[in-house]
Amino acid sequence: MNFSIKKSILIFSLVVFCCEFKANAQTSATNDSTSELTIYTMPTLHPLDWSSPASLYKSMKNCYLKTITQSDNYLLGHVAIMLKSPLLPKPLLVAQASASARERVDLVLNQKVGFGIMGITLKGRLETEAELNHKLNVYTKREKLAFIKYKISHKAAQRIIEFLQHYSTKTNNNFAPCDFYGGAFWPRYHNEGAGCSAFGITLLELANVLPPEANEWKIDVNIPMSIIGGEINQYKKIRNRTIKKTNSWYTGNGKANIDYIRYFVYEPSIMFDWILNKRKSVDSIYKPITENGAPGLIVDASNQKIDDTEAIFVERPEPNLFIDYFYKRIDVK
Repeated sequence: MNFSIKKSILIFSLVVFCCEFKANAQTSATNDSTSELTIYTMPTLHPLDWSSPASLYKSMKNCYLKTITQSDNYLLGHVAIMLKSPLLPKPLLVAQASASARERVDLVLNQKVGFGIMGITLKGRLETEAELNHKLNVYTKREKLAFIKYKISHKAAQRIIEFLQHYSTKTNNNFAPCDFYGGAFWPRYHNEGAGCSAFGITLLELANVLPPEANEWKIDVNIPMSIIGGEINQYKKIRNRTIKKTNSWYTGNGKANIDYIRYFVYEPSIMFDWILNKRKSVDSIYKPITENGAPGLIVDASNQKIDDTEAIFVERPEPNLFIDYFYKRIDVK
């Protein structure tokens, strides 16, 4: 089955889920008082060092060289989501991914965009249930899979379903947000795609179950413009030796989107370690569980309040050069 057919089937399934939502809500069994939202995290197979651009480049290169022959490998780690609810005809397992590894290779090796690769827009897609089930099994066997399962209200599940319907539906400009992948995106902002972890964290946010501790999962840095190339920076080509000499993130008093670009990401490897460490502590909220051989935590958030007046999609609060070029490309806003 080719990619376009797989994608059409996945998007059709999401639409069917949402169309059946109201009917299923009316006929759901009274014993089913909650839905379940599970976030799965798969770390890099070798650790990344985010202390500086130079150390990140070196550790990423090392990770790539050590896993180049490894099949079923998410080089930068990965995050997936499963939603189980009486509001759906069956459980939904989904994740955001880039559509082509070749595009990334071309940008890095041929166009030499340097750290521009962290936020430049790539073609995106939603992964299918079949391929994700396979990857979850593979990572479980590697002991590189962990998860958090949240019991949530049907109202929270409804918000997630509504988000997914809009996120996977094409607009009049003939694109859906899920068609775009990039590290600068935040999928709750109008028309934006996502990276894999941003996609997963957004669903936790929509269900109002994102814990304060999630700040520990985040990497937040300012990328110096001197190591960003491609269309973002006058099509400059960044040499590897320039990155190797960049021993700190930008810390000066310069202007955002001129001297540096702010970049943040929820790091799957940090999330993975956090879950394993949390399992070792006594906690009244997070309870350790194991499912299908994978370690995880379970949280009862079924009574968490949902604000019906809060918009699902909102405006981006501050400009970002990566996103500005994305909007120019798709000619919206």
